[in-house]
Order: sequence, then C-alpha cells, then structure tokens
Amino acid sequence: MKKLFFGLTALILIVLGGIYALLFTSPGNSYVASIIENKVNDGQKDVQMKVNDFKLTTNEILFNASIDDNSTINIAGALNIFAKSVDLNYDINIKELSALENITKQKLNGPFSTKGSLKGNQELALVNGTTSLASSDTSYDVQLVDFKPSNILLNMKNAKIEELLNIVNQPIYANGNLDINADIKNADISSLDGIVTTKISNGILNAKIINKELKQNPETPISFSANTNTKLIPNMATTKVDFDSSIANLNIKEASVNLKTSLINTDYSLFVKDLSKLETLINQKYNGSFSTNGKASVDNGVILIDGNSDIFESDTKYDIKVVNSEAEYINVLVNQAKIQSLLTLVNQANYADGLINIDAKIKSADIKNLNGKIITSLFDGKVNNKVVNKEFAQKLVKPLLFDGVVTTDLVKTQAISKVDLNTSVSDLNMEKAIFDISNAEFISDYVLNIADLSKLYDLTQTKLRGTAKVDGNIKQNADTLSVDGKTSLFDGNINFNLLNDIFKAKIDGVEIKSLFNMLYYPEIFTSKSNIDVDYNLASKVGKIGGNLLDGRFIKNEYSDIINAFAKFDLTKEVYKKVEIKSDIKENIINAFVDMQSKYTKIKVPSSTINLDENSINALIQATITKYTFDTTVKGSLSNPKVKVDTKAFLKSKYGKKVKEKADKLKKKVEDKLHIKGLDLNKLFNKAPATNPAVKNEQAINSGPTNRELAEALKRYMQ
Repeated sequence: MKKLFFGLTALILIVLGGIYALLFTSPGNSYVASIIENKVNDGQKDVQMKVNDFKLTTNEILFNASIDDNSTINIAGALNIFAKSVDLNYDINIKELSALENITKQKLNGPFSTKGSLKGNQELALVNGTTSLASSDTSYDVQLVDFKPSNILLNMKNAKIEELLNIVNQPIYANGNLDINADIKNADISSLDGIVTTKISNGILNAKIINKELKQNPETPISFSANTNTKLIPNMATTKVDFDSSIANLNIKEASVNLKTSLINTDYSLFVKDLSKLETLINQKYNGSFSTNGKASVDNGVILIDGNSDIFESDTKYDIKVVNSEAEYINVLVNQAKIQSLLTLVNQANYADGLINIDAKIKSADIKNLNGKIITSLFDGKVNNKVVNKEFAQKLVKPLLFDGVVTTDLVKTQAISKVDLNTSVSDLNMEKAIFDISNAEFISDYVLNIADLSKLYDLTQTKLRGTAKVDGNIKQNADTLSVDGKTSLFDGNINFNLLNDIFKAKIDGVEIKSLFNMLYYPEIFTSKSNIDVDYNLASKVGKIGGNLLDGRFIKNEYSDIINAFAKFDLTKEVYKKVEIKSDIKENIINAFVDMQSKYTKIKVPSSTINLDENSINALIQATITKYTFDTTVKGSLSNPKVKVDTKAFLKSKYGKKVKEKADKLKKKVEDKLHIKGLDLNKLFNKAPATNPAVKNEQAINSGPTNRELAEALKRYMQ
C-alpha cells in the first residue's frame, strides 16, 4: 500500500513538474511561443507572426509579437496563477486584420488598434481601454465577474460607417458617422439592465455600389440619418427608431426582442416622400409619395405583417406571412385607389381618371406553387382626352368612359384571368387570359364587340356605321407577339393575323357595296371580294391585292355620264373578275385596277388615296363599246369630283367621225342651245362649281352643263 501511495505521489509530482517546466521555464516558454506561432501562421502565405518575447511565470507574464513590420501585440504585467489575479497592460496594433483570418474564422479587413489595462481577480476584474476603430474616438470600461462581462460602458464617437463595413468585409453601401453610447449595468441576460443609444449623421447611400449598372453617381445623393434608443431589461431589449432620409422616414415606437427566444414584435410607420429618388437604386422611375403603418413579428424565421396604406390615394389593408424568406400568404384589400395616382406613381401621363378596387387573397405566394384569387374592379373610369390627344396625336372630343372587372385565379405558376371591360365605344371580353410566370408568356382568347361603329369616329377620324364583332387569340412572350382574329361582315369573312410587326389579312366574300356603305363612301359598285393584305407596322409599308368577283356598277354620277355620252347602260355589265393591286407606304395607298366585261374595258393605271386627308386622286381609262375616254376622280373620298376627258375619244376613229358630223351641225347646235362658239373639245372637262351662287352664274354665263352637252352630242350621233 505504501508503495502505491509513494508511486502516485511521485507521478503527481512528475506531472506537476512537467507542467511547470512546460509553462513557467524558459525552455517551456519557448515551446509555447512556437505553438502560438504555428497556430497563427497555419495556412497563411503572405503574413507570418513572430513571437519576439514570451515569458510566463507564476507571477508575471510578458508577450511581445509582430505580425509584420507595423503590426505588434504587447501584453505585460503581474499574474498570480494561484490567486487568480492579474494586473496587466496591453497595446495591440494590427495593420491588417485579414492576416488573422484563421483565428477570427471570418474575413476582416483594415487596421485595428486598442490599448488599456486589465486589473482584478476572478471575483471582479476591470478592463479599461481606448480604440480608434473605424477612425473613431472610443473608450470602454468593462467589469468582469468570473472573467465574464457584467457592467459595460462604451462611448464611441464619429466612427466611419464606410470603414466599419470594410472591417466586416461588406461593400461600402454607405458613408457617414456613427456614435454609440452604451451603459449596461448588468450584462447577464436573465437580469439585463442598461441603455444603448446610437446616432447616425451625415449618411450618404452609395448608389453606384448598390446598383452596379450605374455608370456614375447620381447628381442628387440619397442622404440619411438615424437615432435609436434601446432599453435593456431581463431577457428583453426594446428599441425606439427614428430614421430619416431624402426618400423616406421610418419611425418605430417600440420594437421588442426576446433575447432568449429571439421573438421580435414591432410597430412601424413608413412615409415614402419622394419615390423618384429610388431610380438610381432600382433602375425604375417612380413618382409621388405614400405612407404605410402597422405591426410585425418575427419568430423562428416566420414573419407576420399586418398594416394599412394610402398608396394610390386609397384605403388599403394588407396581411402577409413570410416563412424562411418566402411569402406564404398575402391578403390585400385596396379600396378606391385612384387611377391617376397609380399612373403618376409608375411615371405615366394622366391618361385617365377613375377608381380601382382590389381584393387579393393569396393562399400561397410560392412562385412555383401559387394559390389564390385576385378580383380587380375598375369603375367611374374616364379617359383624359386632352392628355391622350397630346401624347398620341389623337383628336378625341367625346367622353370615353370605361369600367370593368378582372377575376384572376393563381394556379401553380400561372395567373388565369377572366376579363370584362366595358367602354362607351366597345366591350372587350377575355374568358381565359393566362400569364405564366415561369416563362413570362401570355396567352388569351378575346371577343371585341362594337355595337355602334359611329362611336369610333374620335379614334379613327373616319365616319363609320353599323356593328362589328371580332374574336381571336393573343400570344406574347419575350420574342413574339401574335394576335389573330376573325369577323363576319357584309355576307363575308375577314381573318387576320399580327405576328410581331407583320399584319396579314384575308377578306373573303365581303360585299363591297355594304363595305362602302359602312365607310360612307359612294355606293358605285357591288361585288364579292377576295382580297389579301400584307402590312409591316414598323416600316408602315405593305401591299393589298386580290380580286372582286361578279361585280356590277350601281347607278351613280359616273354611270349616268357614260350612259348620256355613249348611250350605254354601264350598270348592266358584269365583271367576272376585277384585279386589284395596291402599294401602301405610311398613309398613302397607290392602287391599280383592271376590269373587263363583255362590252367594256376599264383600267385604273394609277390612283392615290391619302388616308390622313381622306382624299383620292385617280385616273380611269375606259373603253365602252366603240368609245375610248379618260375620267379623273379627285377630292374627298366620301364625295369626290368626277370629270370625263373626251380628248382621247375625239382622237379615236369613232371620235373623228363624231367630230366631223358635229362640225357640220355646229351651227344647229349653237342655235338650239342658244350659245356661241361651242368647243367640242371641252365636253365634260369643266370642273363643277361647289358654291350654289357660282353654279347659278355658270349656268347663266357659261352655257350648258356637261350632261346637256352629252345629251346634245348623243342626239347628233343618232
């Protein structure tokens, strides 16, 4: 037994001696110093720590090390291992914190320096020091109980925010000054007691860093300042926040944090005073202001928000739940938002006035698994004619009113809407409009009903009458816009397709007479149409070509003149196939027409229709049985002036015979019509007078009318 006792005693003495030799002797100190060097230098390439002096005894410690030429760590003072007491001074000056990454376990940057003293024992120790962290003037006093922080006094003045961000390896999002004043009487969580205040002054957001696409900093920087006051009580911290910037103000009366459970409850009041200044941060121009307030809580990654807003000058309520940074549900009720305010916010002109209600109940806001319903109602809508006329070169006069309802179901990655939009000129319905969020593709059917085409005059500047109904489909994605449609008009069908800028239409079986009637054009011809349209909306260049089938002239001024002149009823001729070719450039249509019947051949080698001026200028070359002559049509499309030129006729074989016969009977004609100096070359070449008074004067002073001359000529030819 004695041998065992002495053996254990000897072993303990040997261990203690070894520990003493390892820690408190010169060889032991050298060994410990090498361990410290190896630990710090492990993994380092550019910077190496060197322990210049290390001395540890039972009553003294000295540590002097260098990391590079300008970085040093000095600790010196009394140390009583057995009494657990210290009286040390320290002076730490690190030129570059990144050299200590393997110790700090995170990337830090920039310099760090501090100096001070540590005095006391295990029961109570005091740390007093100063630092110039982030170019600040900082002092700190810390009481340690069992070498754990108890009371803390911290006074930091004019710390540079940009340097603090650099220290913790973050981009320099902002510049400014930070003051922190902390008076913590008890740092133990269960008996926490203290006050912490912070102040940010001269803050400037670095928009170029936040938005890397910016080529230069904004002319007007975004400035900000903030004050916080945090009260520490057992297990809790409650904070008051006043944040002010050139964009917005944020006020929090009380944000409470449970330091044990991390539960956060807070109120908030946000006033966004100038949205336009956000453009440099988000690359999107917004205007105006709005406010919102409410309450929020954060508990284990679950965020609940309940608030109100006056956005778009509305009465809006919202309820949101976010789980692990993703919205789980969103409920929004927007009451009487103003359309003009919405347009202003999204940087659009005030195209319309009116009100919007939105009732959104989104059960799942997961972009890949949407679930919910949104009902959007438009009412009391009225287009602002003055603004639209200016922005789009329109000539709106009559009020254009609108209302509608859009009901949207959210299903997986799609928003599926039913649209009912009613205006004072037309109704638009979409039974199934689908927007797929995953690929940004939109597809929809549509039905457009126009009960009275005359109401479109302000939009088209063309007199129309009748009704129209068009239905079709729309498809749009990042690369393609496709719109097709069909309508049945005037006993025929019109089908069209728009693919990006290319518009194509096929007109089959449409009755031309009815079409002219709708357009308020003179009804001079009746036929079925077979026409193709090919037009580029971007270049405003295109073609119209095709045929008119089984056509007939309708009794009109032109047919009357032909009948009087050639003693031929043009309305009885049938034109089995009329060829039409037209070129479109801008709003000018240049057309060619070729038509032939049993006894006639009519060609329009050139004609110009100006849609802007609603005018026509056309030459018609006609051969009626044995007579050849030209006709010009000029003026308004709705009431053109028709003039027959007989020069070509008089030069023809039959025309010369007529002229010879007419010359022989000239005197008889003059006597019969009571005129002198009759010139047959001017038959049908007189422009009609538009002023009644002038017309009467011409009747008195200028002799017979064209028709009277034609009648006379016809009698002489018999």
